[in-house]
Amino acid sequence: MRRLILAVAAVACGVVVAVFDPQEEARILLTTMTVLAWLFVALYGIRSPWRTTEAGKTLMYTAVALGLIGMQLISVWWFGDYAWRNEVRAVTVIVLLLALLHRLIVLWEFQHEESDREVPR
Repeated sequence: MRRLILAVAAVACGVVVAVFDPQEEARILLTTMTVLAWLFVALYGIRSPWRTTEAGKTLMYTAVALGLIGMQLISVWWFGDYAWRNEVRAVTVIVLLLALLHRLIVLWEFQHEESDREVPR
């Protein structure tokens, strides 16, 4: 089922690229990305114990950051310019940067924790 959904989504994205001009294409794809990011945040936040592991936390942090980036990008297209736009953009990019850095640190720690367990002392 997962592969079918992904295949249909890939075809739908291809249709969007083929049919719409670049500006509308970006609006459609980035809006969809933002909705999917927030849907993940909602479902993962409500139905999963994401706070119990570092891997869970980093998934949530990254999804929230992607949702924020998406909201910032599409907000101008859908609602027009607004005050403090550049500052909001900077904050959302910093949030994503920190989420990705957290993800790398957690991966590094996890990989080294695994290798430490395998080495006899």
